[in-house]
Amino acid sequence: MDHEHPRRPQAPTGHGDEVELALLQPKMHATQFPSLQITGYILALVLTLLAFGMVAYHWVPVPSLIPIILVLAFIQGALQMGIFMHLREGRGTTWHLPVLALALFVGLGIVGFSIWIMMFKSGVS
Repeated sequence: MDHEHPRRPQAPTGHGDEVELALLQPKMHATQFPSLQITGYILALVLTLLAFGMVAYHWVPVPSLIPIILVLAFIQGALQMGIFMHLREGRGTTWHLPVLALALFVGLGIVGFSIWIMMFKSGVS
């Protein structure tokens, strides 16, 4: 008598509709304590408070303030992309790259032009 073994669902290969179908299937597994998300949230709060403290309490000289805050913002953005926006999960990172490039372009444009307006007070007030 043949014993039928239940077929294990195969991991999506990234080709065709099986990726979409695998993402839409309900996940009936036991949830674990979200320690990674809590750690990411605490790190994001620490980075935000560090940037606030540098500005509010003058912990660093003014000329080096903007580059340090931009570095902290980049670190926090990478942290949030990896933990909260699940950048490492899904179809793979290949299809994320054009979207991330566009988001980076728009975000840097907004930040850059905001700094430009604040620094040179170009008549916008």
